[in-house]
Amino acid sequence: MRLAVVPDAPYVVPDAKGALGGRGVWVMPNPTCLERAAKKGGFSRSLKRQVSIDPELLRTQIQAQLERRLEGLANGARRARHAQLGAEAVQESIDRGRATALWVAEDAARRDALEAMAERLGCRLIVLGSRGWLGELFGRDLLAVVALEHEGLATAIGQVTKQLIGLRRDSDVRTGGAAAPELGSARSPKRGAIEEPEGRNEDE
Repeated sequence: MRLAVVPDAPYVVPDAKGALGGRGVWVMPNPTCLERAAKKGGFSRSLKRQVSIDPELLRTQIQAQLERRLEGLANGARRARHAQLGAEAVQESIDRGRATALWVAEDAARRDALEAMAERLGCRLIVLGSRGWLGELFGRDLLAVVALEHEGLATAIGQVTKQLIGLRRDSDVRTGGAAAPELGSARSPKRGAIEEPEGRNEDE
């Protein structure tokens, strides 16, 4: 994760898009590495000056920026119609060979089956967020699965997801817990079927 160097405290700011010019430092985006860099002189050595950085505040800032980045990517996918929402639309996307990735909610009723299907299809798999949070991103009340039909967007979302997962502590619940994303191969998906449980929610 790139942090841009700025002249005043806190001296480094998150740069999730890599859009800020000037000097930068790089750090693994997880609480342990941020704490070590802050408390054991890593930032001071990189910046060639003594600095005091709150690792928890920095983690929160990075997480907030990554969440905004993810929201922007999700909005872009929805506006460009590169995202198919819910089981029925996802099934159609798979049948037509358009799905490049499946984004599955961590509390999806049949998460294991969806993960197994993505692996069987050779489709990228992203696991992040509760059904409520995923629905909020895409304008639904609840949403368990999304098919992404654009490889570039799927790759970008997968990268941001991986960084967000690395930053989360066990107490973080907004995006659904502490499970890690599984980023599978990018092979073209094959035809498959989503098994529908009895009494499913329409958006699941």
